[in-house]
Amino acid sequence: MKRNKVLALLLSAAMVFGMTGCGNSGTDDKTGNTNSGNEQQEDNSGTGTGDSQEGVQDSENKDDDKKDSSSGAGYKIGLTNSFNGNSYRQQMEAYAQEAADELKAAGEISEFTIVEANNDASKQVQQIQNFVLEGMDAIIIDPISATALTGAIQEATSAGIPCIIINDGPVESDEELCYQINFDTIDQMMTLTEYVCEAIGGKGTIIELRGTAGAEFDNIAHEGVLKALEKYPDIKVAAEVYTDWTGSKAQSELASVLPTLDKVDGIVTQGGDSYAAVQAFEAANMELPVIGGDNRGYFLKWWANEAPEGYDTLSVSSNPWDGATGVYVACDILSGEYDIPNEMIHPFAVVEKDQVQEYKDMDDEAIGTPTFDREWVRENLYK
Repeated sequence: MKRNKVLALLLSAAMVFGMTGCGNSGTDDKTGNTNSGNEQQEDNSGTGTGDSQEGVQDSENKDDDKKDSSSGAGYKIGLTNSFNGNSYRQQMEAYAQEAADELKAAGEISEFTIVEANNDASKQVQQIQNFVLEGMDAIIIDPISATALTGAIQEATSAGIPCIIINDGPVESDEELCYQINFDTIDQMMTLTEYVCEAIGGKGTIIELRGTAGAEFDNIAHEGVLKALEKYPDIKVAAEVYTDWTGSKAQSELASVLPTLDKVDGIVTQGGDSYAAVQAFEAANMELPVIGGDNRGYFLKWWANEAPEGYDTLSVSSNPWDGATGVYVACDILSGEYDIPNEMIHPFAVVEKDQVQEYKDMDDEAIGTPTFDREWVRENLYK
């Protein structure tokens, strides 16, 4: 795949002047290439006017051709994560780093950089732009929004840089070099919601624990909950609580909501907050409802070891291994050896009652989920 050098230079120069007028310095927190993806260090490269100008100068010296593993040079790949403040995102980064380390050892990748936007759309836009200036060969994006990144993705793909969307897509983009790896989030949330509704007898009161307001994954997950509830007119949603997919926020928010409710029969969750719901009900001395699980270690260990006898539920989650999927797909796109679709569906993970003992000793922060390999990606996602 060849980069249009003239266009890339014009684009880089335009972004340099555009960033000069920004109030945000654009300093990013980056992980080192040898880290697991969770430790971070500051790196201001490509963020100030002077550094950006160096990026333009560097691009003038670049060879027009994309590198391949046979040259020994290796690809430069960047990942921008909209948020890494919960165990799911941290595990996703760790899987991505593990795959990148594997391909670095094989000479296929020369540089892999992870940055985190802390739920700031403008920061994530700038991170994508910085990756262009830094000469990345491909950019992996866990997007903060379906629409906020459209322009930045267009800028990157116009410079010949593929953008691979993972986890929180889809995004609104029809660019030829934009590849989206999404979960069937509606099916995932319908599966969990229908289970909870059936478990409480098709009537009663539930609480919906949501993610981050405005995030596309949250919007789609909520749509799945609403679709499932169409079958259960006798079920009332007493509250929608935004948790940012974190246990601490879920517990504090529920501590405010629960005293206002007489009884709660079920909880539907998106992830990162199921065990916090258990703790909130125990702290409020309220009867434990049917809590849809999220495959986090905290919840699965509680269910396997401490839940009341006979307690039954279902646990589902997105699969953080899609971080590794994004790395493999990026390299296969750059190789030009595979016919890769622009839209791919990644399977989500399910744990049922008869499987939960398999997870009784897992780490608190881990996600109970299947993992795959590169050949699985090629055989299952490139159809």
